[in-house]
Amino acid sequence: MHPDLDRLIRLQRLEDLAGHARRVIADEPTRQQDLDARLAAAQKRLDDERLHLDTNRAARRELDKAIAAQQGRLSKFRDQLMEVKTNREYHAVQKEIEVAQSELQKLEDQLLERMIESDEVNAALKDAEHAFADEMAAIAAERDELARQAAESKHSIGAVTREREAMVKDLNPALLATFERILKLRKVSAVAEVRDGRCSVCQVRIRPQVANDLRHNDMIFQCESCQRILYYPVAAPAQS
Repeated sequence: MHPDLDRLIRLQRLEDLAGHARRVIADEPTRQQDLDARLAAAQKRLDDERLHLDTNRAARRELDKAIAAQQGRLSKFRDQLMEVKTNREYHAVQKEIEVAQSELQKLEDQLLERMIESDEVNAALKDAEHAFADEMAAIAAERDELARQAAESKHSIGAVTREREAMVKDLNPALLATFERILKLRKVSAVAEVRDGRCSVCQVRIRPQVANDLRHNDMIFQCESCQRILYYPVAAPAQS
């Protein structure tokens, strides 16, 4: 393989490594925000269930008061029933008792519904508490992993920078300038493999004679469409 072509291929691999590391670092704030959003959602579910339970308890307290008041009215009417003098008064008080008993039954039914609801709300609250604890642990682990990846990426960028500086010293300055110009223009890569007679990036077919000459990887040739430097991938030696 042409020495400079080999250096360009290795230089592109270094650029790919550095690019990946830079993306990891750049994406960290967004990924942290995603974790914050997940935690906030778990916290909201927990807060909603706690509020639901508080609302249920408040409703039960109010119903207890209303039941006690209704029981007081019913007791009063029963006392009055013992003191009536006429049938008319008796029937009037009896009617009040029936109404009070009906209202009391409604209140007791409502209280029973709230008590059943309380069991469901308590169960939902426990689920939310467990889910929140699990999410907290998972998010903490993911934050540790993000920190590890960021530190590793920063280290990788430093190592790549040092290796790149050493490599370009032996590279033809004109070729290095071409490489950097293409990289700046195309953003992604300045070097591309030839696959099935085409540039693997832009997919433009290479003239047959040129493709045949490129198989030896002993020349520097740029894609006539995207200008990337082309090479044929070297097959790994077969293991015995």
